[in-house]
Amino acid sequence: MRYFISDIHLNDLGTFNREHRPFKNCQTFQKFLIKTWNKQATKQDEIFIVGDLFDCDNQHSTGWKTSTDFIKKIKAKIVLIIGNNEEKIIKYFFNNNFKQFAQWCKENGIKEVHKHLLIDFHNQKIFLTHRPENHKENMLNFFGHIHKAGGLYRPFGINLACDLNYFKLFSEEYLLFLLNEKQTFWNTDISLNFWK
Repeated sequence: MRYFISDIHLNDLGTFNREHRPFKNCQTFQKFLIKTWNKQATKQDEIFIVGDLFDCDNQHSTGWKTSTDFIKKIKAKIVLIIGNNEEKIIKYFFNNNFKQFAQWCKENGIKEVHKHLLIDFHNQKIFLTHRPENHKENMLNFFGHIHKAGGLYRPFGINLACDLNYFKLFSEEYLLFLLNEKQTFWNTDISLNFWK
């Protein structure tokens, strides 16, 4: 089974406060994620994190380095699609070398790292990209970056921000339900044309 999520921002108090995450602190939040995700996903499963697993504001950021403890406590295999925060890590700490960053991730428990990824998803192609503005036309997209303020739905796909699903992983079954809702109701609701 595959699961999907985005915008975790490990060890980032700024995002934690801005998004009003209902936990005592970042450590409590991470303990909740570990417990919840490990109930949902087994060692045989994969979790696609569509950007911003880590957090990096500038060349003085250090929280991303200590996030490896979190990764090692997750049972399922993690596939990371890089987000804008991973891009900053690559810029500031890996001399703009994506391959070196990907190698560091693999050494610290992440199965795969991609800039974008096209997957087969129940007889259709889905494009995984962190920023919604990088979506592929004429194709469904799973994305993140805009957090809960951006809402769940866009005509081109579904926002996977963790804050939109009570910090649980989006299961394939739930995403199929959402895509069916999109096709059956949201795409035909003229009041939603403002999203185009």
